[in-house]
Amino acid sequence: MRRSSRVIAAALLVPVLGQAAAVLPVVRDFLPALPAASAATTTSLRVATFNVRTARATDDARPWLKRVTDVAADIMSAHPGIVLLQELGPGRADGNPGHLDGHQRQTASLLTALAKTGGKRYRLVRTTAYVKPGTAHGTQGARILYDSRLFTLLSHCPQTTGTSGWNASCSFDLPIAGGDTAVNRRSAAYAEFADKSTGRRFWVVTAHLDNRHGSTRTAEAKWNRLRVRQVTAIENKIIKLNRSRLPVIFGGDLNSWQRDDFGYAPHDKLVGYGFHDAVAATTRTHYAYPTVNHFDRVLKSTKLASGGSRLDVIMVKRVKKFTKWVNKFSNPDNARPSDHNMVVSNLQI
Repeated sequence: MRRSSRVIAAALLVPVLGQAAAVLPVVRDFLPALPAASAATTTSLRVATFNVRTARATDDARPWLKRVTDVAADIMSAHPGIVLLQELGPGRADGNPGHLDGHQRQTASLLTALAKTGGKRYRLVRTTAYVKPGTAHGTQGARILYDSRLFTLLSHCPQTTGTSGWNASCSFDLPIAGGDTAVNRRSAAYAEFADKSTGRRFWVVTAHLDNRHGSTRTAEAKWNRLRVRQVTAIENKIIKLNRSRLPVIFGGDLNSWQRDDFGYAPHDKLVGYGFHDAVAATTRTHYAYPTVNHFDRVLKSTKLASGGSRLDVIMVKRVKKFTKWVNKFSNPDNARPSDHNMVVSNLQI
């Protein structure tokens, strides 16, 4: 659960670039395919992060199976090479608990919807569970989608363990708070890729940080400390994997935002680890709007230089240039694909 729309709308932050941002016109952005890199030493890629809303939210007016085609269409219209997903779980696409019993997983249902809209080239690094069925565990919705025409998956990420439909590959657990049980444990996901045209290698990681909040500074500090520990775990994991010091791309829902009264702790920690926020791009679209929408028909902009509240971020290490950042949505919209907007960035590595 996240805080109310009223609180999040009020949480607007210090600008990343220190420049004023105009209130931008609101249209659904159809992003053309990214042109090829101009030199063999440079790789251009388009990355997106997208919290697609769990299929387990069966009380929503438009549950997952009514939204999945819209999610697929949103992805297809942006032509991303890599999509860092949250809340795309390995459970049943209809949101019901228990065995699959012939039902599709939420993960597989997105691939089916993409294929029906011309996106058969998109693949998920993993579709199955990260933990053995019956194991107490929190969200396993951190997933990595990639365009197989553009990139080769270098990491070994088996889907199964023997005949069992689970494997811990290409995932790792994030820390939990003292007193928590295993049901609060969250999985992050990672993979190494190579660009097929330039051979350039890079790592990606996606995570959905803990979503609990407190009503006082002291109470909130507890959860911010946990989110800081979670991004520290991400940093430590990537350091162990990334012996060649390749570019690293992180996408996720931080459950924290700029100028929150209680701070932007996980973002600040990532900056301290050497990550740069892609919102510092040369061109920004819908910067004045929040990245979380709560399925509201109309999103409101701000005139503050800090822009709209950004729970959803793309942050990178060892990237040469950001050329575009898009908070992708339409206004008004009676049928939003998710309660978060997809955030897209063009990068050069």
